[in-house]
Amino acid sequence: MKIGLLGGSFNPPHKGHMHIALSALRKHNLDAIWWLVSPQNPLKEKHTSFDKRFEMTRRFVRHPRMVVTDIETRLKTRYSFQTVVALQRRFPKTNFVWIAGMDNARIFHRWDHWHGLLKRIPFIFFNRPPNRMAISNNMIRLYKGKKNVTWSLSGKTRNISSTAIRNKKFVPFFKNKVQ
Repeated sequence: MKIGLLGGSFNPPHKGHMHIALSALRKHNLDAIWWLVSPQNPLKEKHTSFDKRFEMTRRFVRHPRMVVTDIETRLKTRYSFQTVVALQRRFPKTNFVWIAGMDNARIFHRWDHWHGLLKRIPFIFFNRPPNRMAISNNMIRLYKGKKNVTWSLSGKTRNISSTAIRNKKFVPFFKNKVQ
């Protein structure tokens, strides 16, 4: 099987997350997408409890080939590298692919063991607005020669972010559903 891993805080989940998940399924022939709700992203400050974010994401994702999982909590992993190593041990015959937005490509060099991650699994970075986050010269130098990086830069994008939703610039899908 070929499984896409979409990791994130999902605080809250939104149509942009779903857009890249659906695009990855179609464009990269994935069998399924696992939404990995992060217990706490080490690069972000804590906003909302894990339980609430997990429940929001579980309610949001309604696709037969997508699963919302708390596997990082159960594995007690803090970093994506640790999670990937644990998943590869548990599922040795599964091919994993990491799916992320271009915002993550810009900070990927700050991820714990990012070089090791690229040696273990392929990454697909999807473009996103507002300014279509073009690949900078620094990003090209960072990822040059990394065969496990794919840039998905064409096609429609969604101009939405969890931060904007939290700041009430967008009306979230779950308004009045999750307390």
